Amino acid sequence: MLLRFAAIFLFGSLNAALAANAAVSIDERNCTAVMAQDFSKAVGAAVTIQSAKLMAATPDLPGYCHILANIAPSIGVEVRMPAKDWTGRFLFTGCGGLCGIINSAAGDDALLRNYAVATTDMGHKVPPSGDEREWSKDKGLVQDWLHRSTHLATVLAKAVVAETYGRAQDHAFYRGCSTGGRQGLTEALLYPEDFDGIIAGAPAAQMVTPHNVFAYASNTRPDGGPILTAKAISLLGEKAVAACDMDDGLKDGIIGNPKMCAFDPASLQCEGSASDQCLTAEQVSTADKIYNGARRGDGSPFYAMGYAKGSEASWTAGFIGRDGKPPGRAGSAAFLVEAVIGPTAKLSDFDYAKHGTTGGPLGGLLDYGPDGKKLAQYKTKGGKILLYHGWSDTDATPASSLDFYAAQAKAFGADNLPPFLRLFMLPGMAHCRGGNGVNLADFLSAMETWVEQGTAPDKLVAYKTNLPAQSYRPFPLKPETVLSSRPLFPYPATAVYSGAGSAADAVNWHKR
Repeated sequence: MLLRFAAIFLFGSLNAALAANAAVSIDERNCTAVMAQDFSKAVGAAVTIQSAKLMAATPDLPGYCHILANIAPSIGVEVRMPAKDWTGRFLFTGCGGLCGIINSAAGDDALLRNYAVATTDMGHKVPPSGDEREWSKDKGLVQDWLHRSTHLATVLAKAVVAETYGRAQDHAFYRGCSTGGRQGLTEALLYPEDFDGIIAGAPAAQMVTPHNVFAYASNTRPDGGPILTAKAISLLGEKAVAACDMDDGLKDGIIGNPKMCAFDPASLQCEGSASDQCLTAEQVSTADKIYNGARRGDGSPFYAMGYAKGSEASWTAGFIGRDGKPPGRAGSAAFLVEAVIGPTAKLSDFDYAKHGTTGGPLGGLLDYGPDGKKLAQYKTKGGKILLYHGWSDTDATPASSLDFYAAQAKAFGADNLPPFLRLFMLPGMAHCRGGNGVNLADFLSAMETWVEQGTAPDKLVAYKTNLPAQSYRPFPLKPETVLSSRPLFPYPATAVYSGAGSAADAVNWHKR
């Protein structure tokens, strides 16, 4: 029986009140005792605790209680709780792609900060064949993937934490990127009580998959050959950067705000015979389509933008293929076309105006409610959302964040967003990590301060390092790993180099 759990959540306790915000520890007995508990009633679905083990500290992680569980029918859940000095904070981490795995590493930095951390495989395991089409035909598993798994895994993780430590968490946070970003926004919209603060990066929602298919189809002739060749793409990237590099006051090969970049591919159109130093009319038209994105029958855009100017470095791998590999967009295109149109459909059959933004069975659409104000529940309860996105992202293009932000600004008024929703755009950053710009920031500390102290982030510092690309790393970073830093300001503001001092130091940039 979950007597302690019920006491904590229904009535509270003097001990819990005294312990709030104080470090808490557990031993092996507390850890393994979870095996004897039935959390099914608390979760609202059958729960099986598969294992509970106290893990010894290593050079990379503190000692922690490791719990693996299953929520019916097949939602895998992991909970890790520091054995010593728990801070009272809880972080749920999101997944990526179609998930199917337990991505423990996504919460390692928080565990190092003595957070209790948890995650889920979103309701299925990656098939041995790697073919995701079978499980995606199961409507129940799709609902688990879209929203049910994250919510129920959060409820279970909180119950496990409360049972193990003898008290509930003081604050619950969420953090994820790509599919993980969509998970976070879905939580805010559908389950506003789950988290006090949500960090959502590059949300793979709304038009992400169909836009990538549109871009790939725009560059593919009926015979399967590319319109923009690798050399043409390289030329586009070179000239786009040359035209807009100095918009932020610094010539560094990075476009600070691609939406404001005035580069026009038509400036490269060949006047005479075709060559590697100019584009054909067909190539200019294709580049325009990829930059601008699909349009409705009346000519209006489906979303804020297509692929950003300055993101061309990734187009070759996505549209043509590199090092003998097929085009990166080919697989998602085939999946979408088969799911939306039929098993015998061709890429040329895909019509954005007709097939829209659903993205097939795994479209991950966000429901803003009939009046567009569904996020009001999360706003009213005091929840905070820190949204971030790399400008050079071509997996979940910046439009997914810009459109979400615009929808909320329309619903609530732009002046009413800063107290609960802030968007930070990272110049040169690719999808969730990497790229040629800054790509790491301590979003978690910013969210702690926002939720716990009421101080919203007016400026963050982002870093470019010499470390392998990774979404999250322990902060503070070691000085010898930092190549440069740059401030980030809440959208629509941007950072501009002052012209004095080292451009690699964030202190020499200002807000515009």
